[in-house]
Amino acid sequence: MEPAEAIAAAIAALRKPLPAELLALAAAEEVSIRQGLDLAGDGPAPLSATASNAVQGAYGAVGQASGTAASLFATGRLMFEGAACDFAVDRMKTYAQATKALNALLPQVVGWELREEGLACHCVCPMCGLGACGCIWASLHNIDLAWGGAGLAEPDEHGIPLRSPPRPGSQLAAAGVQQWDRVVAVDDQAVRAPAELQTALRRHAIGEEVRLRIEHNGDSREVVVRHASDLP
Repeated sequence: MEPAEAIAAAIAALRKPLPAELLALAAAEEVSIRQGLDLAGDGPAPLSATASNAVQGAYGAVGQASGTAASLFATGRLMFEGAACDFAVDRMKTYAQATKALNALLPQVVGWELREEGLACHCVCPMCGLGACGCIWASLHNIDLAWGGAGLAEPDEHGIPLRSPPRPGSQLAAAGVQQWDRVVAVDDQAVRAPAELQTALRRHAIGEEVRLRIEHNGDSREVVVRHASDLP
């Protein structure tokens, strides 16, 4: 295929819009909505009955489109076709935004699917041992780092949001703590990141009482639990 024909073909392919759901995912508010899968009863329906498969399929669609856009930019650059380059850059920015949204969504969807199947977090770190799963946070953090982001390491001055419901049968579940409640203090010491929470919990021996300050919709209360478990 001649370069001019390749440019025309690539532009034609990229002018086909991404599926509406993928474009919606590129909006931060849509990701926020889908991350609250457990908030109201069964929560809003995810992308499909097998949500993680749908998200992985979306990765494929965005990846293929990204490759086409990158090829278009290189061809347009070499052929001195500025309009083609501008078009390719605009599309690549859209695909990068959609990929970032998918990265933020997938761990939440996987956790939701496992909970729907009756499978709860099995981690025995101090945080997870209380029922406050830190594994979704760790997944989001490390996926973002792997894609060149800053991760979730930045301390949150408003405390640590629980990104999934407390494990059924756990101490926090028994205390009525809910998904998206925030742990704001341990023994009156503010905590702003999971690492700080883990450190504060580890100051107690297994079985010792720990006082947590939990915030729910702006209201706070104290919950007394016992340090339940830790990694070997």
